[in-house]
Parts: sequence; C-alpha cells; structure tokens
Amino acid sequence: MLRAVLLIVAAAYLYVAYLFFVTPESISALLQLPPSDNVHQFLTMNLGALFSVFGLGALLAFARPIKYATIIIMLLLSHFMMFLIDVIVLARGQMPWNAVLPEMVYFLIVSTALVRFYPLAKKPESKPTKENKKDTPKEPRPAEEEAVLMNELL
Repeated sequence: MLRAVLLIVAAAYLYVAYLFFVTPESISALLQLPPSDNVHQFLTMNLGALFSVFGLGALLAFARPIKYATIIIMLLLSHFMMFLIDVIVLARGQMPWNAVLPEMVYFLIVSTALVRFYPLAKKPESKPTKENKKDTPKEPRPAEEEAVLMNELL
C-alpha cells in the first residue's frame, strides 16, 4: 500500500512541477490569483524545480521504501508544511476557500497515509552464538545429578 501512496505522491509532484516549471502563468489562473510578473514567474519556476526533486525522491522511495525511509519522512514533512501554509493562507483570506480546500484534503490524506504505512525494518532473528551457548547452563544428566548430590553429602 505504501508503494501505491508513493506512486501517487510522485505523480502529483511531477505534475505540479510541470505546471510550475513549464507553464508558470497557468498557476495564477488555477489558484484564482492576479497575473504574475516576471519575478513571480521566476520564483514559480524555481518552485517547479524543487517539486521535481520531491517527485524524483518519491520515485526513489517507491523503488526501495525501507532503504529510503528518510525520503518518506521528508515527503511527509513537506506535505504537512504545505497543509499548514494552506491553513494560514485561508485564515488570512488571501485565497478563496474553494481554491485551497481540495489541496488541503489531498495533503491531509497523503500525510495520514504516509504515517500509517511508514516502513519499519524487520529485525533479524538473532541466532545463538558460541558465547551465548557457553553462558547458558546445561541441564544436568541423571548421572551428574547423583555425583553432585554425593559431593554435597561429603
């Protein structure tokens, strides 16, 4: 299930990276904001590059979730922080709620899924070593028990 969540995260990040990096002017229309100038388009393209790195990281974690569990934590933190940014933007009234609510729901669902399906490495069962075998007391055999009892009596 974790791999499915990571594949969804990778697809979402790469799609948003495409929107931000290739067509930064579409972001203004999508988020119902006024048209942006050249500086804002430059910053939007930088965000697109960052989102593409997150998307590639999600693909890497998709390939080997246990080995790249730290990438999953990074993705979790990024989704949670973007959710908090949406809450702040909504509280300030900077964007209409119908533009922010769908991505808030997405961030909340994905964050919950990443926490729920976080990979835990299985601990290998320890095999008894020579030292462990020496430390464990052996049960005495019946003949040894008699010898021990005889020594105690004498």
